Amino acid sequence: MANVVGIDVGGIRKGFHAVLLSHGSLKATFQHTDPTALAAWVKDSNVMTVAIDAPCGWSQDGGSREAERTLQYHQTRIPCFCTPTRNRAKQSRFYDWVFNGEKLYTAFEKIAIEPIETYPHGIAQIILGFNGIGSKREQRVEALKIVGISTDTLSSSDLLDAALCALTADATRTHLTLSFGNKKEGHLVLPTEKYFSQRH
Repeated sequence: MANVVGIDVGGIRKGFHAVLLSHGSLKATFQHTDPTALAAWVKDSNVMTVAIDAPCGWSQDGGSREAERTLQYHQTRIPCFCTPTRNRAKQSRFYDWVFNGEKLYTAFEKIAIEPIETYPHGIAQIILGFNGIGSKREQRVEALKIVGISTDTLSSSDLLDAALCALTADATRTHLTLSFGNKKEGHLVLPTEKYFSQRH
């Protein structure tokens, strides 16, 4: 089985954007606001691994999670969003998308699928050697182009991010990933350069 899925998480209105890779190539996309519907689509797609761009846990001490504080590649720090405690997140509508991600993880748990968390910006930076030029969207497109993923049908930044997430899911098939974090707060996973070099 070589099907994997990457998912970008938005707020309640934007919902979820998913990209399915099969044998490392783009096969399908899916968009929905209902986490249960997305989980059902993934299950029907006979998927080996799912990678999601949303925190899979909450900070235990307030400011951020260990995964976010230690995120780096070859001693290069990768800046990222910091997840607060769940109670602290309830005080701001900014974190609505994180709670929506929590609903998605719960939907997968109910059908016995255990996704991993990943980070599109970090994936793109590893592909680009931390030398990306242009806007965030331009860097995403360039990164996917480098690894041979067509962006013709990826009409939004959300689908571009989902495609990058799918690369992490695909990298788990050959164990070419790095994991950051701990069990209580959750782990964040990124693919290694070796994975990308083997795609060529």
